[in-house]
Amino acid sequence: QAMGQQVIRGLADMLESPAGGLWTRGPNRQAFGQVARWNFTECSEIEDDGSAFSRFLIQSGWVINLEEYALMPHRYSGLELPLWLRSIPRAWLIVPLRVDDELTGFVVLASPRTKTDVNWEVNDLLKTAGRQAASFLAQMQATETLLEVRKFDAFNRMSAFVVHDLKNIVTQLSLMMKNAKRLQANPEFQQDMLLTVENSLDRMRQLMLQLREGA
Repeated sequence: QAMGQQVIRGLADMLESPAGGLWTRGPNRQAFGQVARWNFTECSEIEDDGSAFSRFLIQSGWVINLEEYALMPHRYSGLELPLWLRSIPRAWLIVPLRVDDELTGFVVLASPRTKTDVNWEVNDLLKTAGRQAASFLAQMQATETLLEVRKFDAFNRMSAFVVHDLKNIVTQLSLMMKNAKRLQANPEFQQDMLLTVENSLDRMRQLMLQLREGA
C-alpha cells in the first residue's frame, strides 16, 4: 500500500492531480485489482486481462484520456470502458504500467484542480514515467517473492529440526515402554525410567521455548 501510494503520487504530482488508484495483476496473473489508493474511491472489482479494456492497454500502451474519450471515442478504436471505471466520478487519465511489452498494471488519476492540457508531450512523459513505475513495482514484487521463498526455506529447516528432536524423544519413550513390562519391578530400571521421562520433558520444554522465541 505504501509503495503503491508513492507510485500514484509520483504520477499525480506531475499533473497536479489530487487523487489516484493503482491496479496490478493479482496472484493468478489473469486479472487486475486495486492494490493502493490515494484520496481515491475504493474499488473491489477486478478487471480480467482478456477484457476489451485490458486488451486495449496491452496492445496500444496508450494513456487514456477519459475527457477526450467522451468527446471523441473514435480516437480510441476498440476501447470499451468497464462499468466500475465509469462509476468513478473523478476518473480522468489511465496510465498503463508496462515492463517491456507486458502490462503489469495501470494507474487511474483524478481530474486536476486546474484545467490541464494533455498534449503529446504530456502523454510521452506519462508513458515514460509509467514504465519507470512499472520497473519499480516489478522489482518490489520480485523482492517480496524472494523473501517469501526464504521464509518457506527457513520454515522447512525449522520443521526438520523439530521432527528430528521429537523423533528422538519418541524413540526413547517407546523403548522405555517396551522394556517396562519386563523390568517394571527392577529398581534400577525404575530410576532410569524416571530420568528418561524427566529428560524428555526438559527437551520438549526447551523445544517449545525455541519455537515461541523463533530461535
